[in-house]
Amino acid sequence: MKNDLPDDLPSIEEVLRDPAASLWLRNALCAALVRDPVDAANDAEVLARLLDRRCRSILGQFDEDRRSS
Repeated sequence: MKNDLPDDLPSIEEVLRDPAASLWLRNALCAALVRDPVDAANDAEVLARLLDRRCRSILGQFDEDRRSS
């Protein structure tokens, strides 16, 4: 499997121990660890793409609002 992640990405264990990591992220990792890893990775990819699209949409609206003011 190809690894497209940066070399400086922390391990799952590091994220779970990191007090600066959000509770949401730590809970999502814990939930994913008990699932089939392929299903969890596929669902995480879909979730990331959906959230990225939502973020870009919101930021695009913000930029449009700033330009029209």
